[in-house]
Amino acid sequence: MRFAMIKFEKTVRYSKILSPLKNFEETLVEFEYRLDPLTGRNTTVIKGMLGYVQKFLRTDESILNSLVNSTRINCPFCPENLWSKTPMFTSDIVPEGRIKCGDALIVPNLLGHAERSVLAILSDKHHLKLNEISPKMLLDAFKCGLIYLKRLAEREPNERFPVFIINYLPPAGSSIMHPHMQILVRETPFFLTKLLIEKSEEYYQRFGRKYWEDLLKIERNGDRYLFSENNVEWLVPFAPLRGIAEVQAIVSGRSNLLELKEEELRGLTEGLAKILKFYHQESLLSFNTILISGPLDQHLDYFDVNLRVMARPGLQGIGFTDAWALPYFLWDGEAVEEPEKLAERIKKYL
Repeated sequence: MRFAMIKFEKTVRYSKILSPLKNFEETLVEFEYRLDPLTGRNTTVIKGMLGYVQKFLRTDESILNSLVNSTRINCPFCPENLWSKTPMFTSDIVPEGRIKCGDALIVPNLLGHAERSVLAILSDKHHLKLNEISPKMLLDAFKCGLIYLKRLAEREPNERFPVFIINYLPPAGSSIMHPHMQILVRETPFFLTKLLIEKSEEYYQRFGRKYWEDLLKIERNGDRYLFSENNVEWLVPFAPLRGIAEVQAIVSGRSNLLELKEEELRGLTEGLAKILKFYHQESLLSFNTILISGPLDQHLDYFDVNLRVMARPGLQGIGFTDAWALPYFLWDGEAVEEPEKLAERIKKYL
């Protein structure tokens, strides 16, 4: 079966410089512009950039240890402070004040990022290496989040658009060291959610097919496909949103988080734990992940729940960040290596 409607478009351009790294010989620098097959957003793949930024991805262990020790004091999420220093829900939403599920605990966010903003505390431990973040830890947090969403759906059905977010450690934008996940719910969708839903509907209306289904049928036979885990399929996107080791997961046939079954939650959490172990193997310390949902009050035939995870820089004295003007203001993506090479490294590790 052919899927000519999905196009993996890329354009290669070059510039000439006299490189001091090659005794000022004339050197071609290659730029590969890739368009996301669904949204058309551009990502620039800069070959060789990974080697240049590699030194910024590693972590100074002395700085890490100092940060862990200094933030451990008075941490609101550590066991001795948890019950006295975290907010409680009002009785109309959560009569018991907080939601407990396995080892995870959900509390309201003291200063949230949406009208319904809560936190899932993942562990009693103040700091975890990425290979210590277990599938069970993530599963407990996801289940806890779904309990909260179900209660919210009963009491405030207009709050329809959730996203689960993990910003792990300061390089990923976290102000609290302790492992936790954010659950943000709004009446209106976040921009990326809105864009993906609208473009998925456009594709469905135009071709009479679901984009995500067609994408997986193509990618399963390609270099970027990684593995399948309980109806959740993992791949490296053709045109990553951001720069460092980005991976995507797609949950076939589920358009919102409340539709997820136990096995699919396990597919998400076990797969994510695998990718985090790969990051640890690569000496990466910090990451962001988002789990994107369609509206909670309806099933969309044209949209699938999907997850993105990417690594962030390490902790160093120079304070390097990969967040700069191009993604913030120009809304372009940039990848520091070819997605196919990243997929090859992940598959060798797994």
